[in-house]
Amino acid sequence: MRKLISLRFVEKAEAAMVASVEIFNKPSFGYKEETFALLMINAWELLLKGKLLADNDNNVKAIRVYERRQTRSGQMSRKLYVKRNRSGNPVTLSLHNCIVQLDDDPSSRLPNSVKQNLEAMIEIRDNAAHFIHVSPVLVKQVLEIASASIQNFVLLCKRWFDLDLSKSLSLILPLSFIGGTADAAVVSVSPDERNLIKYLQEMGRSHEPTSDPFYVALRIDVNMQRSKLDSASIVEVSKDPGAVKVTLSEEDIRQRYPWDYGELAKRLNERYSDFKQNNEFHEIKRPLLSDPKLTRTRLLDPGNPKSPKKVFYSPNILGYFDEHYTLK
Repeated sequence: MRKLISLRFVEKAEAAMVASVEIFNKPSFGYKEETFALLMINAWELLLKGKLLADNDNNVKAIRVYERRQTRSGQMSRKLYVKRNRSGNPVTLSLHNCIVQLDDDPSSRLPNSVKQNLEAMIEIRDNAAHFIHVSPVLVKQVLEIASASIQNFVLLCKRWFDLDLSKSLSLILPLSFIGGTADAAVVSVSPDERNLIKYLQEMGRSHEPTSDPFYVALRIDVNMQRSKLDSASIVEVSKDPGAVKVTLSEEDIRQRYPWDYGELAKRLNERYSDFKQNNEFHEIKRPLLSDPKLTRTRLLDPGNPKSPKKVFYSPNILGYFDEHYTLK
């Protein structure tokens, strides 16, 4: 049996997204940012068309462009005709028009953060081809916006089509990115590139934080510290007693585990339509309390070992609750 046309569009969208990520992850590849942006936008356009088709019983009319034609009398026809390209094939909706069409249905409407992220990606696509050399500052901007775009894409594929791409799509931080955190004012860039960098930075700052899991850009910081070669180690969370010990400052801990129980419950209530603070919730939460990637138990008085304890939570814990509750 032939697959539904909406699913065929989603498969093509996935293929385009995987291709864009593979291109971006190549350590040495000319025209990387430009190629990545082109493929990324193409992937999003295919995904949104797939959603429109799914919402309209897989009727191809949902994604076609129609136009009026001039009659013999010189008046425009009342009848709408399928608009065709130079090769005679039907013209389909652009990415922007797909977004407009989805806005008509509240259940399919894209969050504002996703729309802003796509606007940023379009600006990168439209402007990057003009730059002979892409500066480290712009590379950083592209990486942060691309990371958010991939996350948004994965979440919507799961929400709309129950398709899990979380394990097949991930960006690798290139070594050339290190040092790219310098301010645009101290890096040699062209006026056009500076304008694009400023636009992307302002768009990221204008995004208001919400309870939804979508982003305009994901901030990425890399901090390098001097180390003797024989003592340099790969660091990961581990219970191995022989593992290298890493000391986190008070500020580091608060940034990594910013939520207490009250804040966690508030976030879950805002995020899910069927969330309740009942026994089921506590059963789901119990095994997560032993995962150091998601929770941290601290003494309220660090200097007193008999002090009461309090559990703090990482925002990453939301991914586990997503498997048990329904997103609003």
